[in-house]
Amino acid sequence: MTRPVVLLPEDLAERIVAHCLAELPDEGCGLFAIAGDGRVVAVYPTSNQSPSPVSYTVPPEEHHAVLVAAESVGWRLGGVFHSHPYGSAELSMVDLQAAIDPDWVYLVVGMRGEPEIRGWRVRHGEVEEVEIRG
Repeated sequence: MTRPVVLLPEDLAERIVAHCLAELPDEGCGLFAIAGDGRVVAVYPTSNQSPSPVSYTVPPEEHHAVLVAAESVGWRLGGVFHSHPYGSAELSMVDLQAAIDPDWVYLVVGMRGEPEIRGWRVRHGEVEEVEIRG
């Protein structure tokens, strides 16, 4: 069985990493939109409602604004991104507990060493890595 794929253009990946770097020492976060073909077409950096180096919360009003903006041009929210300022791009236990949408992809930016983005899908408690292609 092949892994699901997310098409993440290099410029949008760089925007995600830049936002996460700017939020250090806390976790950076945001949402991203995808087109009908599954390509990431927009990245929406948000503030972290609960600034911390070990957790994040996208403020509900920002989540709503992004949802409206994406849907107004025919896109849908594809998931959330956040960073691990001192860790790897693996999902943490906190991330797993917060992963409530089985259709979303959870992008994690590991900041230990060179920033690395990895993608995950969580369905019914099962974690599956998503392949990221530029």
